[in-house]
Amino acid sequence: MDEQDDGAEEGADEGAAIDFRAWYEKTGDAMLLLQNGRIGGANPAALALFECDRVARLFGLGLADLSPLQQAEGVLSERALAELMAAARRDGNCRFEWCCVGCNGSPFWAEVLLTALAPDLVVATMHDISARKQDQLALSLALLSDVGERRRSEERTRHLAEHDFLTDLPNRVLLLDRLSLALATARRKRTRLAILFLDLDRFKNINDTLGHHVGDMLLQEVAARLVRCVRSVDTVSRQGGDEFVIILSELGGVDQAAHVAASVLNAISQEFVLEPHRLHVSTSIGISIYPDDGADIDTLIRNADLAMYHAKESGRNGFQFFSPEMNAQIVERVAFENDLRRALREQQFVLEYEAQIDIASARPLAAEALIRWRHPTLGLLRPERFIGVAEDCGLMVPIGRWVLEQACLQARRWHDAGHALTVAVNLSQTQFLQKNLADSVREALELSGLAPQWLELELTEAVIMKHSASAPATLQALRELGVRLAIDDFGTGYTRVGHLREYPFDKLKIDQTFIDGIPEGDGVAPAVTTIIAMARSLGLTVLAEGVETQAQLHFLRRHGCDQYQGHYARQDGQLDGLNGLLDGA
Repeated sequence: MDEQDDGAEEGADEGAAIDFRAWYEKTGDAMLLLQNGRIGGANPAALALFECDRVARLFGLGLADLSPLQQAEGVLSERALAELMAAARRDGNCRFEWCCVGCNGSPFWAEVLLTALAPDLVVATMHDISARKQDQLALSLALLSDVGERRRSEERTRHLAEHDFLTDLPNRVLLLDRLSLALATARRKRTRLAILFLDLDRFKNINDTLGHHVGDMLLQEVAARLVRCVRSVDTVSRQGGDEFVIILSELGGVDQAAHVAASVLNAISQEFVLEPHRLHVSTSIGISIYPDDGADIDTLIRNADLAMYHAKESGRNGFQFFSPEMNAQIVERVAFENDLRRALREQQFVLEYEAQIDIASARPLAAEALIRWRHPTLGLLRPERFIGVAEDCGLMVPIGRWVLEQACLQARRWHDAGHALTVAVNLSQTQFLQKNLADSVREALELSGLAPQWLELELTEAVIMKHSASAPATLQALRELGVRLAIDDFGTGYTRVGHLREYPFDKLKIDQTFIDGIPEGDGVAPAVTTIIAMARSLGLTVLAEGVETQAQLHFLRRHGCDQYQGHYARQDGQLDGLNGLLDGA
């Protein structure tokens, strides 16, 4: 049975008469079978009408998917079809003329008859009337010219009714319509939606002192700046006076609303040059989130408005989420981001170094650079407190570059002091995705004068797995510089041994979680021994992370592990005077 037969049977009654089947296949009328509003079958005439090469391309589509966004009279196709389909189910059938779009993107006109066979089954019979439409156009060209002018006049009238006369932004009428559509989409897709309610701070003073003409020019420029802060799918509306509302559709996360609000604050805070006046203005923003802060339009707008007043009470020139808990979280996050930017400018970061010890000789061979943040109020912060935030707000690349440069400079100082140590530096996921990563590494080496073989770059197993397509080329570019490469936290992901053979690694580091599982005495730790054996089969140096006890070290030595790092090296005096050197770095 061919594909068209399958399509014809989709949604149709299997007990239908043979005569209906033959007629359905051979009739010149295009017929679509709609099950719950979606195409489940199409006859050959329908494929020809829509210029579709196979019926499978139509499966699952609705009539709105085969229509332009709007019909000629300006109505939204999806909304009009919903009303026509309801009429067919209510009255048994419904006939109308409709502008369609074929599979090749070409528009055409059709007369459509919707016939309801069951509550969930509708047959759409269609005739191409494009030629008739063309004849009508030719016969009444002069009339259509008048009609066109009338339509343009109607469109201008409708535009004026739906847009603010001063800024040409959507007014409250159009905002409510778009918000209704955005809410329906959010409910269907189970996504978030944000409403930002803005009010310019002390705008009345500008009107009172400089006049309404200057105030109007300011509002026009504010409107232009707001539009540049959002995506094309979002809506910026003027509610009247100095109040604006922004709809952020299909929100990826609450942080996205905060970032847009921060962008708006920054845009509005820039100087306004309204000759001969130069004005500095700020705004207060309230934010509500669907579905967290309301499920309907009125509630969401009201809550955003209330949050805006809280923003004004909190000192103006800021934004406030309606939910106190959410607001506290976002405010803390934004403050933390600002602190991070200041830390980078003021060089509040420091590097600590953890020695990597050769197990056979007990000699230190390398030191891993570990970033810390000397926060002015929170004290010394470990990377797990701030690296995730740095990744999210785009600071990981400059921070990573700083770590790389400082670590290379330190290694060069060790060499000049007679200590030939390799320095190991972790690369973040964002750094690894840099197109110019190899150039950044080369610049750090040239700046410090460190020979490439004394730099070891570590990448986690998770980063390699996530970017397995681009990883080989990036690693090869680094290898060509002459630096060493290590795979970090091994065992926490699912890298296959075969994949490891494709990458030019020198070292494999066993994650500390496996080392913690090494028992006291003569117990066994099969995961650790398996990883050691695998690394040796691949010709890799194997290092154990987080070694804390003598029993762990003895186990690793017994099973052929090459190196280790962890607190035990300092506790047991393994560094032979190197502690001071590392502490003083």
